[in-house]
Amino acid sequence: MRQVADAASARDAVEELLAEYGVRDILAVTPTASETDRTWLVATRRGGLVVKRSPHGSAAPRTQAGLLALAARDASLPLPRLLTSATTGAALSADGTAYVTTLCPGRPLEEATLTEDLAAALARHQAALMDVLADADADALGVPDANAWSLDAVVEYAPLVDAHAPTGTADVLRAVIDGYRARVLPVRGDLPAQVIHADLNLSNVLVADGGEVSGIIDFGDAVRAPRAYDVAVAACYLALACGALDHPVVRRYLQQAAIRCRLGALEVSLLRTLALCRLAIVILLGRESARRAPDRAAYVLRYDRLAERLLASVGGVDGLDGVDGLDGANGLDGVDARAAEGTIA
Repeated sequence: MRQVADAASARDAVEELLAEYGVRDILAVTPTASETDRTWLVATRRGGLVVKRSPHGSAAPRTQAGLLALAARDASLPLPRLLTSATTGAALSADGTAYVTTLCPGRPLEEATLTEDLAAALARHQAALMDVLADADADALGVPDANAWSLDAVVEYAPLVDAHAPTGTADVLRAVIDGYRARVLPVRGDLPAQVIHADLNLSNVLVADGGEVSGIIDFGDAVRAPRAYDVAVAACYLALACGALDHPVVRRYLQQAAIRCRLGALEVSLLRTLALCRLAIVILLGRESARRAPDRAAYVLRYDRLAERLLASVGGVDGLDGVDGLDGANGLDGVDARAAEGTIA
């Protein structure tokens, strides 16, 4: 797909690319925000499409398209489906920089009414996705072991605390990072790992009008990492939306995710610590990214207000007591035992 500089040229380039996929009945082309790729939503007479394009030389299109193709083996998963290029006979465009998918219906999780049933449904779909990715060959797909948003990266952001911590929260953020060093790092190698989505945030989960999960999108941050990380990330974003880590919706999600993803006692014991690590990254990396690229501030800071509110709800350093365990107060008492037995509450 050729490089473009203005909106009119971008539309022409998108239409040229879609012709390669046999799509010509285009009604509208709308750019949308994304982390590193360029993304367009396309309306056609036959339904919506999504075009994703990366810079030349990037491995992202091959990796993301490969993961989608692999995940599509489970037809029940609410995922976008890849279109095939008539030129290449494969998902990638002729120049290897782009791919096209169907548009999943629904609205982002952040716009939906969060219920315990919806949280349980998310856990069910997440577990199914984790199962289908369990045998994924990370090296063959080009899936990295880490990226800027990986939970392991939280220690790298410690120097950003003084510059970016919300007022009165610097000690809490340092305690979160220290918690990772003390509780997660020593057992990191013992945690079951595989390819995971790693970014089930409020924009990457779509919900239909009936309240069911209708889409899991954007594999751009997929990594090979402990499976507990995937659960902790989703828990963090649900807590952002609900305003507390011990909210009933978050508790319900964690209960069901721990059971359905078959997390062991060690993994369960680390979920709160890991969720708080993601919270710290949302604040520190988000604010640093906005400082470095002010033109993208609105996008990278879209969860900042919610994150600051959630951090305040922790209640200072004392509020981190028990951070290494999700006990009865958090609704996970005994969940590791039920997970080991393979039962669903």
